[in-house]
Amino acid sequence: MKPIKFNSAHQSAFTLVELLVVIAIIMALAFFAIMGGGRLLENSRKVKAMDQFRNFGVGMTLFVGDYQKPPIPQSKLPGGWDTIYGDPGGKYTTEFLVSALKGDLTDEEGNYTYGDETFSGKAANPRNETYVIFPYSADKKYGVGNDGRLYDPWGGEVMVGINGFKSTSGVLVPFNNGGSDLRMHTWGLAEYTETKPKEQAYVFWSYGKDKKKGKNAPNVSSVVPFQNSDDVISW
Repeated sequence: MKPIKFNSAHQSAFTLVELLVVIAIIMALAFFAIMGGGRLLENSRKVKAMDQFRNFGVGMTLFVGDYQKPPIPQSKLPGGWDTIYGDPGGKYTTEFLVSALKGDLTDEEGNYTYGDETFSGKAANPRNETYVIFPYSADKKYGVGNDGRLYDPWGGEVMVGINGFKSTSGVLVPFNNGGSDLRMHTWGLAEYTETKPKEQAYVFWSYGKDKKKGKNAPNVSSVVPFQNSDDVISW
């Protein structure tokens, strides 16, 4: 009986179709891995942003406990005006607020422009107490940059609203466009179709990765859906 011969080269080789199928499967797995990794990274950044907001809120509560007034410019206090920091226009930055809350200031530090006025962080915090420990961020992500402003994990300036309501009676007065009323007024910057700040003492928000309010709002004062956006809010 003749031995049966097998063509081992033929049996172990892949056909072109089989190779294409294997390549397609590998590419699909790589795509899903990248997409999943991207979602995990974004969720991680949102968690970091919320942690940033919580630390900020604790620091401001301690500040108010010591000074019996919120950390807002002196000119805003008599009228109880709600104060915004970190607006996308860049006029009302977080420098003064960071200065007032971080303390440990020298005589040469802590003078910052807010709008058209200049205020001293040291004058706001004369005891030089440290209420928030801000990490330094050379790349201006998740910490204070070399410009003295506070940045979120995506590199946008953290936005903060402080309710300047000064009454101790606790009575809700009619809405007064952000002055001497319990309602938080953010001039549209933190208003969405589903939610907006109400009587909170302070709120924090970020426009997320795309640095745009909601999903491509035409401008920051537009009231747009919060759902399905990459924005992060504290209320």
